[in-house]
Amino acid sequence: MSFKSNIADPSNRLSSWKGQNCCSWYGIDCSDSFHVTAIDLRNPKPDNLILDMNSQPVSTSDVPSTALTGTIPPSLFSLTHLRYLDLSFNNFSFSKVPLGFSNLTGLTYLNLSNVMFSDSITTQFSNLTFLMELDLSCSSSIDDHSSIYTTLSSTRTIHEGSLYTYMNRGNLYAPNLSWLQRLNNLRKLKLNGVDLSKASRSNLWAKSVSTLSKLRFLELSNCRISGEVPVEQLLNLTKLSELYMDYNFLASKIPSKLANLTSLSVLDLTRSNLQGHIPYLPQVKTLHVGNNSDVMVDPHSMFAVPWPRLESIDISSTHVIGSIPPSIANITSLVDFIAYNSLIQGRIPASMMNLSRLEMLSLDMNNISGEISPSISNLKSLQVLSLLQNSFHGLIPDTICSISSLRYLLLADNSFTGNIPNCIGQLNDLSYLEVSSNKMNGSIPSLSSFFRNSTPYMLVLGFSGLTVKVDQQPFPPRFQPQILSLDSCNIRGKIPGFISNLTKLVFLSLSNNSLSGTIPSWLFNLPNLGYLDLSFNRLQGVIPPSIKLKSFFMQTTLILRNNLLQGLIPQQLENIQALDLSANNFTGNVPAEVGLGNIRYLALSDNKLSGRIPISLCQENCELMLLDLSNNNLFGTIPTSFGNCSSLVYLNLGSNNLTGVIPEELQGAKRLSFLNVSGNHFDGPFPSVVRRLERISVIDMGNNKLSGKIPEFIGDLKDLRILLLEFNSFNGSIPEEINALESLQFIGFSNNQLSGPIPEKLSGLKTIINRPKDGNLLGFIISQLYIGVRVNLVAKGLSMQFDVVRTYNNGLDLSCNNLTGNLPSELGHLQGLYALNLSHNRLSGNIPTAIGNMSLLESLDLSYNNLSGEIPVSLALLDPLSTLNLAHNNLSGEIPTTPHFDTLSRDGLAYIGNKFLCGAPDGIHCDSEDFPTPESSEHSEEQSGEWKMVLALAFAGYVVGFWGLFGVVYLVNEKWRKAYWANVDRIVDGIISAEKSE
Repeated sequence: MSFKSNIADPSNRLSSWKGQNCCSWYGIDCSDSFHVTAIDLRNPKPDNLILDMNSQPVSTSDVPSTALTGTIPPSLFSLTHLRYLDLSFNNFSFSKVPLGFSNLTGLTYLNLSNVMFSDSITTQFSNLTFLMELDLSCSSSIDDHSSIYTTLSSTRTIHEGSLYTYMNRGNLYAPNLSWLQRLNNLRKLKLNGVDLSKASRSNLWAKSVSTLSKLRFLELSNCRISGEVPVEQLLNLTKLSELYMDYNFLASKIPSKLANLTSLSVLDLTRSNLQGHIPYLPQVKTLHVGNNSDVMVDPHSMFAVPWPRLESIDISSTHVIGSIPPSIANITSLVDFIAYNSLIQGRIPASMMNLSRLEMLSLDMNNISGEISPSISNLKSLQVLSLLQNSFHGLIPDTICSISSLRYLLLADNSFTGNIPNCIGQLNDLSYLEVSSNKMNGSIPSLSSFFRNSTPYMLVLGFSGLTVKVDQQPFPPRFQPQILSLDSCNIRGKIPGFISNLTKLVFLSLSNNSLSGTIPSWLFNLPNLGYLDLSFNRLQGVIPPSIKLKSFFMQTTLILRNNLLQGLIPQQLENIQALDLSANNFTGNVPAEVGLGNIRYLALSDNKLSGRIPISLCQENCELMLLDLSNNNLFGTIPTSFGNCSSLVYLNLGSNNLTGVIPEELQGAKRLSFLNVSGNHFDGPFPSVVRRLERISVIDMGNNKLSGKIPEFIGDLKDLRILLLEFNSFNGSIPEEINALESLQFIGFSNNQLSGPIPEKLSGLKTIINRPKDGNLLGFIISQLYIGVRVNLVAKGLSMQFDVVRTYNNGLDLSCNNLTGNLPSELGHLQGLYALNLSHNRLSGNIPTAIGNMSLLESLDLSYNNLSGEIPVSLALLDPLSTLNLAHNNLSGEIPTTPHFDTLSRDGLAYIGNKFLCGAPDGIHCDSEDFPTPESSEHSEEQSGEWKMVLALAFAGYVVGFWGLFGVVYLVNEKWRKAYWANVDRIVDGIISAEKSE
């Protein structure tokens, strides 16, 4: 009763604890002599947690907490006859481990796992010499949905890490394990989550474990153990059957001496930073070494020897060399083969279809090709067939329908063709069907008939190439999917009415169809709906005035992008976490309510919104990560409340009517990586707040009224990739510090008032010098939604927009300024540059020969400058060059000739305005024997200077002589004046007659 008085019992589990007969109470067992021998108060329904896609812990339990909460009173330890004690998964509020446990010397079973203790383990349990099972774990495994993530390589690629992780429920650590030495009767020892980082620094840290000769089961998962697997100390454990050391920091090879533990049947070393090859361990039944990227697996040599007992192998996210060999069929005991994300190539060997005991075949995210063999029907026990994101092609064989045990059929992101077998819908146990992103061309004539016998939890047919017809036939009541994706399935008409009966629906995606009409109000009455995508349709009208979507793994998403929707944005948006209403015709203001919830992704771009940006968008503790309000009619200033957006990664306010300055408070957005305020009316100097945005990678401030100098601190922004400042009034010189930006790809300074020379040092622009070959996308994945980067660049004589920017795209545009001086020879270092535009400046001197080193240059514009000398022959050797403009300079000599260079300007317009350039439309003729050379041009310039001096002197003499005579004649006597003009007339007539006769 003292125990009960110290405990909060929210589920009334202890309600039977009344009266004197404690042996009849809940969780209590007694001996025949009425001594309490067992207490089982473990939490029957622990909170079921998962990590959502944003790495946030989320409870999926549908009942309130049933954990006992409080502290353990000393009176419990007076029960000296106690043999069995289980208090697991309750909550003792980070209290210390009571010393009284040492009094319970008769215990044979003790389970204190995940009870929220916080303490050091020293001697509290060292007296319990009769213990056979001890569980002091303070972490437990949970599903990890964040392990399924997207990367921006050459395409958006899905990756899958370990599908589980550990959640700490308490804080226990052990400086050493000497307290185990007297527990000689232990059969099972579980210390998951107990911090052994300090203990494992000793080479003999597991010596105390080696004394437990009767030990059969050892769990040391997630213990922060470093160093090697202590195999030498474990060899004494001759009865050890199961060893779990996953989620540690072993950073070593898998010891081959583990083969000497002949009783070992289960070995789990998942995600422990292992390296090297997998040794031969013929005694194991379960071998899990997945998510160790430095482990090399050669399946041909590995399966060349017998593994007589192997039932389950996990080599996912390791480095598999080559293909799956036919010899895998020799492992007839195999039940689970898990090898996703492992670089496997080749085909699935036909012999693998003879593994009759196989229940799980997971080969997602590899490079496997070929077709699914019709012999797959031999796998009568198969429950999971997962081949996502490979290169399979051909038809899905009908024989797959004979596998009645099949529960998961995941074939998305391949190149399957033809139709989906009609019989698949007859698989009664099929819960997960995904065939999206294929090249199929068949149809499902009746969706309701197709799934008349199955009850799928997940049905994903989007972008498969299939046409899905939704008829009026009713669906069976059991048809209650939670995930339904019918994107791009040629569905026409109104949003199908059968969806209104799907009360368990969490995820609904109907994008890229031909849906029309308005959004029905019942759509938002579905009690569990959390993700809605209706983008790329023909819907119209207003969004219903009540949007309250439930949370789906803490990811509530509404996407209505690129429709023909109109009207006001509704104000009841408090529950939305990801909202995309881009590219519609919405009007009115941005609702203030949209920022009051836990929204993380808000995209309202390309609409007709007006008014001011509401300050509610960034309240304290705001979780907003993406805000895109571009291409609207918003006015006013940027709210200072944006400083509260500490999680903000992407901010796009471009193409509005905003005014003022970029507020200093924005420095609170420490994670900001993308900033676009272009196409507004911002004024003042370059915003100093940018200096404190240490993670910024994209800055676009073009088309504003900014002025002053470009600051030197720009060179401190080490992650900067894109810097666009065109169409402003910046003046002064280009800061030399720009040379420190190794990641910089795009520089856009055109149409400003910049002066001075181009910086001499350019060798620090590493990404432009060595153009990356990987072609990774630039963009962001926020709440599992992709947002890309766009860049406008004047290249090839046109204003080009890069809607997709990759790491190898780049450009340098300094056109339309007042730059002077020579072209720096270091331009030749920019060997990876794609486009260079220096036109409309006052640059002079020769075109440097080193420009021919720019071996990947495709567009060069040097027009409207004062460049002189010859066109270097090295320029004509640039084969990638496709656009050239050297017009309106002072170039001379002959235009170089190569087969490729001759094609760049057949009409000669690239050279117009160079009067001494042989071959230019308005230049001199190349067949002239005396066309100027650079030397003769210099000589002629000297002669021209001398003649100018002579003419000036002659003119001055003429003026003095003329007015000396004429002034006297004209002003003194009228007779003299008439005689003078008569004499002038005679002289002119004489000159004319002489010219005619000549």
